[in-house]
Amino acid sequence: MDFTTLPPEVNSGLMYSGPGAGSMREAATAWGQLAARLCAAAAGYREVLEAMVVDNGGPTAITEAAAAYVDWIDGVAARSELAGIQLAAAVNAHQEVVTAMVPPPLIVANRSRRQSLVTENSLAQASPAIADLDAEYEQMWLRDADAMSAYADASTDAAALTPFASPPGNPGTAAAGWALESAPEVISAGHQLMSAIPGTLLELSSSPRARLEACLAPVTPSLSKLGSLTAPSDFAINHLSTMNKTAALHALMPDAVNANGDQVSVSLGRGTAVGQLSVPHAWIAALPDATPVHTGWIGAPIRLVTACALPGSHAASQYEG
Repeated sequence: MDFTTLPPEVNSGLMYSGPGAGSMREAATAWGQLAARLCAAAAGYREVLEAMVVDNGGPTAITEAAAAYVDWIDGVAARSELAGIQLAAAVNAHQEVVTAMVPPPLIVANRSRRQSLVTENSLAQASPAIADLDAEYEQMWLRDADAMSAYADASTDAAALTPFASPPGNPGTAAAGWALESAPEVISAGHQLMSAIPGTLLELSSSPRARLEACLAPVTPSLSKLGSLTAPSDFAINHLSTMNKTAALHALMPDAVNANGDQVSVSLGRGTAVGQLSVPHAWIAALPDATPVHTGWIGAPIRLVTACALPGSHAASQYEG
């Protein structure tokens, strides 16, 4: 988790509202007590074995076999003591981070004071005070982020436990054999648990975006190929969606009209010829009335008459005679 992306309200709230280090402190005490009891048991067994060696005049098969288990108990005691010490270190790290974190009441007071100044800042008279509060809030943000990152690192180091060793082989008795055969399974389960803790704590310091990219890396090529394969179908679906929207609009408004109030219609090859052009009928109706241009004389045809047919031609002929 990248703690720098979380505001101080979240980081401080998580630390102050959590269960605290009480459970870790109890676990550290329990591991210390277990280590002390194992050390005492190993010391008691060793005294008995030494007495048997003295009585028998030297080591025997049974004393050598039992000595291996005493050594194993000593090793488990040492590992238990180390686990208690590391848990105590985790408790100290928790106490340090709580001390380093900004108390939530201080954050609330900062935000409340800023809100009050913003409400009263009608003439910008409180702008310097608001800037100071914002700078203080940024310092709170950085302080909490640094404290949480340091706590994650310290917890990772404290949780790096040394794995427990498995006990020696079966000494031969049925009851003891059953107990010792089940012991490796318990030790293995504990080892797996302890091994998972450092990795989990280490993830707290890593960025969530980096983890997401790492998880998607194996499937990214397949997703890209799938996207290229579905592109034609996506185009067809979008086209069908457009057609469905057009049909739905026509169904909702069957009497849709244009801006002039006429019903919208489309036809082909029905225009009016004007010279070499074709225009809609409405254009012809919208033209103003004009006097047509005559290209020739219109009227009765011209007839040629002879001279005798002209008026006065008979009288003129009489005078000439």
